[in-house]
Amino acid sequence: MTEEKQQRNRVYQVSSNREKPSHKLRYVEASQPAEQDCRLCVGSLAAENDDQNKFSIAHTVSADIARVAFLEKQFYGKQAYPVLFFYQALQQWPATFLTIKDDERTAGYSLMVPISGSSLSLMSLLIGKLFQGRGLGKQLLQQSIVVARSLSYQQLELSVSPDNKSAIALYENFGFKPTKMLTDYLGPSEDRLLMTLLLTKL
Repeated sequence: MTEEKQQRNRVYQVSSNREKPSHKLRYVEASQPAEQDCRLCVGSLAAENDDQNKFSIAHTVSADIARVAFLEKQFYGKQAYPVLFFYQALQQWPATFLTIKDDERTAGYSLMVPISGSSLSLMSLLIGKLFQGRGLGKQLLQQSIVVARSLSYQQLELSVSPDNKSAIALYENFGFKPTKMLTDYLGPSEDRLLMTLLLTKL
């Protein structure tokens, strides 16, 4: 086995078992996020950087899923969305599942899901740890809003920890407004602030 292949295998290994209900994804070098991080805040607060111009945003394809799931696992450990979820998301919501990457690397993803005929929920937006500090989170959030508008949705909502003031400020800069406090939204004492962006507003 070559040294390059050994190094790649140390990062992550994918094992698909189609006789079981889900695919298994085994991660070797995963890490848990800080307790105050929430799924929609990770990577969203990066500063502007010229390096962001090397990355582009496109609709997610099947070949992106393993890397997207790996980035997810790095941040959320046992609480991460499983790889099977991402395959299902791609089948159900291909128009609102975005990936940001350069020629060889996947830096993050954004997933919006319909909650009514006129509304979308920004279910997840994540930039990998190695790619933060380049403005990619802002770029991905902006493009997510563009896509939501292009599909004629009237509003986009998200939830964020009420203690994460910097993330709330970021979303407000994009036009999101606080609309409701969701008590125990992610479990006991895990409250979330619901924020909504009216997409029809110029």
